[in-house]
Amino acid sequence: MSDPLKSIAILLLLVLVGMSPAAGWAQSSASPALPQPGVPLSVGRKPPPAPAPQAPRRPAAAQPPATARPAQRPAVAPVAPAAASAPASAARLPVGGAPQKVVAPRAAAPTVTAATGGGNLIDVQAEDLSYDAERRLVIARGGVKVTRGTDSVAADYAEVDTAQEQVYARGNIFIRYMGGTWQGQEATYNFKTGAGNFGAFHAYSAPYHVTAEGSTRESPRLMKLEQVMFTTCEPERPEYSLRAKSASIEDNNIVRAKHVRFHFGPVPFFWVPYMRANLEELAKFEFTPGWSSAMGPFLLTTYNQPINDIFKTRTHVDIRQKRGLGVGEDLVWKDPVAGDYQGEAGVYYANDRKPWKDAEERTIREELIDNDRCWLKLSDRHNLTDRDYLITKLNYVSDPWLLSDFFDDEYQKNVQPENRVTLTHRGDHYSAGVGLNTRLNDFYGNVNRLPEVFLNFNRQKILDTPFYYEGENTFSYLDRVFPDGAPEEHYDAFRLDTAHMVYWPTRHFGFLSVIPRAGYRGTYYSKTRHISTVTNVIAITNDLGEVIGTTNEVETLLRDGSAVWRSLPELGVESSFQAFGNLYEGPTGIEEDEDLRHIVEPYANYTYRPEPNVLPEELWQFDAVDRLSLRNDLKLGVRNYLQTRRARSVHDLLFADVFTTLLFEPDDDEQTLGDIGFKAEVRPYSWLSLDVDGTYDTQDGNFRVFSTQAEVKNRDLFIFGLDYRYARDARDKLAGDLVIFPEARWAGRLYARMDLDESELEEHSYYLIHRTRCLGIGLGLRVRPDDGPDGEDNYTVWFRIWPLAFPQFGSSLGG
Repeated sequence: MSDPLKSIAILLLLVLVGMSPAAGWAQSSASPALPQPGVPLSVGRKPPPAPAPQAPRRPAAAQPPATARPAQRPAVAPVAPAAASAPASAARLPVGGAPQKVVAPRAAAPTVTAATGGGNLIDVQAEDLSYDAERRLVIARGGVKVTRGTDSVAADYAEVDTAQEQVYARGNIFIRYMGGTWQGQEATYNFKTGAGNFGAFHAYSAPYHVTAEGSTRESPRLMKLEQVMFTTCEPERPEYSLRAKSASIEDNNIVRAKHVRFHFGPVPFFWVPYMRANLEELAKFEFTPGWSSAMGPFLLTTYNQPINDIFKTRTHVDIRQKRGLGVGEDLVWKDPVAGDYQGEAGVYYANDRKPWKDAEERTIREELIDNDRCWLKLSDRHNLTDRDYLITKLNYVSDPWLLSDFFDDEYQKNVQPENRVTLTHRGDHYSAGVGLNTRLNDFYGNVNRLPEVFLNFNRQKILDTPFYYEGENTFSYLDRVFPDGAPEEHYDAFRLDTAHMVYWPTRHFGFLSVIPRAGYRGTYYSKTRHISTVTNVIAITNDLGEVIGTTNEVETLLRDGSAVWRSLPELGVESSFQAFGNLYEGPTGIEEDEDLRHIVEPYANYTYRPEPNVLPEELWQFDAVDRLSLRNDLKLGVRNYLQTRRARSVHDLLFADVFTTLLFEPDDDEQTLGDIGFKAEVRPYSWLSLDVDGTYDTQDGNFRVFSTQAEVKNRDLFIFGLDYRYARDARDKLAGDLVIFPEARWAGRLYARMDLDESELEEHSYYLIHRTRCLGIGLGLRVRPDDGPDGEDNYTVWFRIWPLAFPQFGSSLGG
């Protein structure tokens, strides 16, 4: 047959196929997030080599139909493939349309294009094309590429049934579909029903590789897998993997698996009968084995289980040889879209066989502790609207030492866990809300606020005047409670505190800022503190019980007084100005900085507040509001900035603030010159930072408080931090932290903390990390001198292993 006749025959075939009901390919609406069998390969990743070709097994969908043919289906003549020397081009035929002119392009593979019942076009290119009239199939051999829109199938062989919207392919299959890729040796898929049989495959959906020996897609929402493996390693020789006898993937991301085995290399080490997980955040185990002087050998395990996009659970099972079993459950939630809410609730129980380490500790703990120890917690932040938010933090512990014994990280953050609920509304010029604060354990002291209502006004202009107003108002029921057994007695009171201030900002001589202010603070107390003394006559007796004399004993009694209103008017003025000079123009030689400028800002703040009608000693003391009294002082200070231009923005090389207070009416134990305070922040290089702050007591010539934090880092080599904190009569401690080669395959961390008052090393720890191709392995040692049983050193050794795809699991120092 001549080439024109061949082209006309192909066009007639396409017209008849286009008239066939439900002809063509239907596009699936499945999310591309689903790793289709063997998909999706990451961008830039070379497809792994295809497995060796197997003897093809034609799926049932490709067999000649056993049932009656569809009624009214028009007969279609077979299509003879065009000669390779003069291939036919694709004739694009919308349903019911006329064929376009046939053009024979050079060096093109034979191509046919069919329109589906929905008007979509399918292009089939191959070295050899034919039509099987009996089975109503377009058959393609050699370099096959079937394309529909942006989706395509490449294979050695394919059979396309445009009537049933089904394709069968085998041999070096590579499919691009919905933005993903799939590769294997044999597959069949029906785009109308979403069903298909994909056989063995390999898929990648960051960060997971998925392989299976068999796979069947039963619907657009459900895929069944056999002998499946999940890993974040390269699948040929994974260092760890999760393997299951069978699994299913639902809604593109929910995995359900049976008989799940956890492997290190080829060796299984853990088994669960069933697992449900989100493919985007696959359920993960955390294991921390180790040994401690106080705990003995231990194994801490955590199982992270996503429930949906919002909720996930963390299940804890901890075994400590000397202490016993600990179990816990956390429910964690977070708004995945806007971040309007996040929080967690948890419960932890430990059956502690040895709640004290020695006889001395037993004497301290015995009355408050037993073998059953627990912690209940709730933490939540919720943005109810753009202007309203609710913060909740509740903690109940069975005894004061549970956190220090089992959750040292939490204990270091907050020695006494807090319990509060706060609802806040933010207006344009004000904020209002209500808060609750109470203790849930009688062995802690606290100022309970049940409730505390507040209404605060931001500093704002008063109409069209030059004045500004600022205000704070609180109403509280305050209850000062002490730990059970303490000698102090509890007391309480209602308190209404309202403070108002008016400011008048002015500028003089073009540079001097002067801001006079006047205000009033009034506070109502439902009770006051009344002090009285009583002299008691005490009889003195001898050994026989005979009275031989008397003596007087003076006793101080505290009781509630009547309600009172305390008035505190206040006057003041604040002044400051800035002067600056350009020290240098051009490159400074420090990194890529340009120009150098110095700014100096002297400031002064005078405050006068007369002695109130109610003195602090006449009030029950709850917080700083109750300590307010006479004030007549002038705060003087100067701020200095040394600035440069770095990365096109102003950068402070140095910020320093030094200040003091002159007391014009000092108390008997005070001097006119008050304490000198200072604060400095130094950032000369991107790899160096230094912060210093403190207060110097001019009366006795010593520091009241002093702290400094320094950090030197080279991201490739090391990060070194130093932290020194001093508080007179409280603490004098130095801590250092060194991380070596933080991003390398081998990394190390050293930490030490020392009590300088006692010249004792409180803690030193060492952590070694090795990163393989896809796993992180950590080994740690922590030593706390004299903290173990019988006053011995307390040693803790722990081991961590985690997928590098989830670095957060390697951050904890464990037990």
